[in-house]
Amino acid sequence: MFRVLSLFVGLGMFLVAGAASAADKKDTVVEMMNAAVGHYEEVGQAQAFKDFAVKGSEYNKGEFYVFVTEFSDGKLIFHGANEKLVGKNLEKLKDTDGKPFVVEMREVAQGTGEGWVDYKWTHPETKKIAQKHTYVKKTGDVYFGIGYFD
Repeated sequence: MFRVLSLFVGLGMFLVAGAASAADKKDTVVEMMNAAVGHYEEVGQAQAFKDFAVKGSEYNKGEFYVFVTEFSDGKLIFHGANEKLVGKNLEKLKDTDGKPFVVEMREVAQGTGEGWVDYKWTHPETKKIAQKHTYVKKTGDVYFGIGYFD
């Protein structure tokens, strides 16, 4: 009986810790987004992109990084984890489930100005496909994205 009770208590603590971790990640993303957009608006695009590129900075922490896309032509103009994507229009890109998530990001940013988009993407540290949750936010003629992985 004691073992069963201990198992349930342990499982419950694990589930609560997992939920807290997801909530913490979500809060981290929103805080980073507000800081990144504010910094961009304050110092301008060129300086902001230099600052966003610094690994380990407040704008680029492992799985948490900024990317920026233009509304006019859909081109990615900054990516904190993969600079090879810069200059490309990724709107035809779909995740492993066939979801056109980049189009959804643009639609969310153009519609409400900000919101969450869920899709599957390669984790920059593990290099494996994982569930990602990205917060997008419009500022001027671009939108920012920052996400976290499950």
